[in-house]
Amino acid sequence: MQVMQDWTQAILWLSVGLYGYLMIHHALQAFLSKERARNLWLIALLACCLIFSFVDVQMYQPAPQSPPNAYVCAVGQFVASAFCATLFVKLLNSLLNLGLMRLVNVLWGITLPLPLLALFGWIVVPHFEPRPIVLGGYYIQADSTLLGLAYSFAYLIAFLATFAVAYRRWREYSPQDRVLLSALSLMVPLVMTDMFVYYGMISFLPTWNYNYWIVSLALSIRLNAQIYQLTSDLAQANRELQDAYRQMVEQERLSTIGQVVRGIVHDLKNFFNNVQSLSDVGIMRARKDPQFDSTRYFENIRNATQQAHQYLMDLLAMTHEEGDAELAEVAPAQIAREVERLSGARLLNPPVQIVNNIPLTLRMHADRRYLMQLFLNLTLNAIQAMRDWHGERRIEYEWVEHPEKTILIIRDTGPGMPPEVRDHLFERAITTKQGGSGIGLMLVQRAIEKHQGVIEVHSEEGKGTAFVCEFPTPPLLENAPNETLVGAA
Repeated sequence: MQVMQDWTQAILWLSVGLYGYLMIHHALQAFLSKERARNLWLIALLACCLIFSFVDVQMYQPAPQSPPNAYVCAVGQFVASAFCATLFVKLLNSLLNLGLMRLVNVLWGITLPLPLLALFGWIVVPHFEPRPIVLGGYYIQADSTLLGLAYSFAYLIAFLATFAVAYRRWREYSPQDRVLLSALSLMVPLVMTDMFVYYGMISFLPTWNYNYWIVSLALSIRLNAQIYQLTSDLAQANRELQDAYRQMVEQERLSTIGQVVRGIVHDLKNFFNNVQSLSDVGIMRARKDPQFDSTRYFENIRNATQQAHQYLMDLLAMTHEEGDAELAEVAPAQIAREVERLSGARLLNPPVQIVNNIPLTLRMHADRRYLMQLFLNLTLNAIQAMRDWHGERRIEYEWVEHPEKTILIIRDTGPGMPPEVRDHLFERAITTKQGGSGIGLMLVQRAIEKHQGVIEVHSEEGKGTAFVCEFPTPPLLENAPNETLVGAA
């Protein structure tokens, strides 16, 4: 007697622990993963299995007499098992893509009204038969009506038909799906045994809960495996997306270089023409006058060569791979001047005026390469934005005095931008240029982030755009009596 009670309690608490854990686990999976629907359907199946376990244990009795509320327990057992069968077919159809939605809909059509039919006494009759158990005690077996018997055979046929369709597609399945189907196949002899026991064809064997344990564990493991696969695929897709984004950044950087190469070539041609002219004149003067002092000619040649070298270094710096910022003392006014030169021919058609109001005496700690990218991309964007603009076309570089940080402003007098563009300007794929990729502005943001700074955009339609760049390092001002205080172009 005690053995029977211990055994039934063990089944109950094992079921509670198993189903409770799986329900919590798949509730989290439904919240965290994209497989929300399948997880929720599995939770519904687990809940029905748990209800079945509770009412089933009530039917185990030490003596051949019906327990209190035996009829309610028998009805609950039948209804819970019916919902379990329907949910099982639905989940297996979804996981293995069996194409049995018509069968699933039919099962829902007969299962949903089942609780009401059971309440009217049309499924289970209040007649019970005690069945002796091998381990001791009795199982109180309820009788079904003819309608209940029809329901039972309908679920059995649907159950076997689902497996038949699944095995016909065995070769199409992945190893995971084959393992799932093989594990679930253990249910077939158990379900057949349950049917024979329920209708008194063979002696009682307590196999009900084993069926539900197999279903719950097999479906849970398969769904977790699918979520793991989806997570792995998502991680791979994310890596590929990051690689594609890095390639886009590199292409945009090279595209920016391509836009200024024409102007650079034009300037380099002028530099080399100057060098050639100075050389020719110097050689001619030296031949005519042996006492000729060529120092001034060599100084001019050196200056022209240094300018050409600096242009090439700026171009090379923008092709370097992304890395940490290397801070050094730089003059933003000089960088603004070089950006104007690099913009070259793009300022001519239509004509765009550049006004450099940054003092030549201003110094700041910055990475020359990233600061050049910031100025150049914002300048090219402004030129592009004003291409079809019929108002004044002017770009201004300014400095705002602040004791603790360096604030630089790049503004234009162009058409401005609407709030929906301005507020999302630094998101990927957002661009103000027709046919643009928006990566240029991402490079601007990256340059600011490399300096641990911030950038703000102020723009109104028809009133131009201003980019306010704040760098955390304080500005440095040097005395330069022989230089122009403002780097106006």
